[in-house]
Amino acid sequence: MKIKKLIALAFTATITGINAQNIQVQNMINYLRNKEYVKAKESADAAAVHDDTKGSAKMWMNRGLVYKAIYSDTSQKVRDVDQEAEEKALDAFVNCLSLDKGKDIYKDDVKGPVVLAAAATKRKVDYYVYRVKNYDAALKCYDLLEKALPFDFEQGMKRQNITKEKIIFGKFEMYKQIPNKEKTIEFANKLIEMKYREPRIYTDMTKLSLRDKDTAAALGFIEKGKLLFEDNMELLGTEIDIYLARKKTNELRDKLKAAIEIAPDNEVLHVVLGQVYEKTNDNENAEKEYLKALEIKPDYEAVNFKLGAYYFNKANEFNKKLNDLPPSEKAKAKEYEESIKDNFKKAIPFLEKAFEINPDKAYKQRLFQVYSRLGEAEKAAKYK
Repeated sequence: MKIKKLIALAFTATITGINAQNIQVQNMINYLRNKEYVKAKESADAAAVHDDTKGSAKMWMNRGLVYKAIYSDTSQKVRDVDQEAEEKALDAFVNCLSLDKGKDIYKDDVKGPVVLAAAATKRKVDYYVYRVKNYDAALKCYDLLEKALPFDFEQGMKRQNITKEKIIFGKFEMYKQIPNKEKTIEFANKLIEMKYREPRIYTDMTKLSLRDKDTAAALGFIEKGKLLFEDNMELLGTEIDIYLARKKTNELRDKLKAAIEIAPDNEVLHVVLGQVYEKTNDNENAEKEYLKALEIKPDYEAVNFKLGAYYFNKANEFNKKLNDLPPSEKAKAKEYEESIKDNFKKAIPFLEKAFEINPDKAYKQRLFQVYSRLGEAEKAAKYK
């Protein structure tokens, strides 16, 4: 009789314990409904660690809703209830969907909130990396975002720019910011392997290699970058600088000329050769190569601006010469004035084309200056 009584008591205690935890989940729901966020959080935290409820998809869904309500509230006081509400909401929704996989009881209810929590967590990464420099917290957010990706049922995360590639690029940027050289290289190589289309990977890794005085590695990153971004001026310019620093300008020039003989219609080769000439102060040949590049590709923005700037600077050089002339040199002064006007006029079509392709402030400013110097006030006003 005593044994039966003990078994009955143990069974009752077990049931009571389970019910107590289920009540905790119900309390969480009720507190959330009544906007009692502190109590809702306490119940959510207790239910998340208890053996009887931590395996419940329903519990994780409601815990996610508690933390979503906290981070999305308009009141700072509510948001201060938990500083990691975004991450905790995302973690809860991911756990819910993981436990619910194959059953799909909660999928329809959670597929929207998980995207919202992922977007909020992504914003939190920027806060951790760029504002408070808490890189460990940022890394936890990135790991959570990776865990959430399999539950992007309707591509909502993708529309928020949350993809595996973007997460890897984000980690690359973060390790660069720390800075952690080994991890930066590791994630740069991952991005290069997947042919991620961002020139900054190659330009940054080139700079990092040059800081370590590893010109071979720098040239390697430049070559890889040029396969994807053949007209990237920063990569091309850095390559030229490396050859100049190594006193191999003639080698580079000959290499480019040989390449142009094989592919005369490759505008990038003409641009690079033009830059080599420009760096060695052979401006006449630089001008010729840039003009050839534009014959092949008239809408080449960078080259249009480069030529516009070239003529603009040439006009300023003549203006300096004019200012340095003694008053008696009237014939020379007239010659310089004509050269100033001619070069400003030459600059206009190239600057206007660059501005047409990309209405950049720098292009606009140059056009305003050119027309002002030519005394064409009405045209200058268009670019003011």
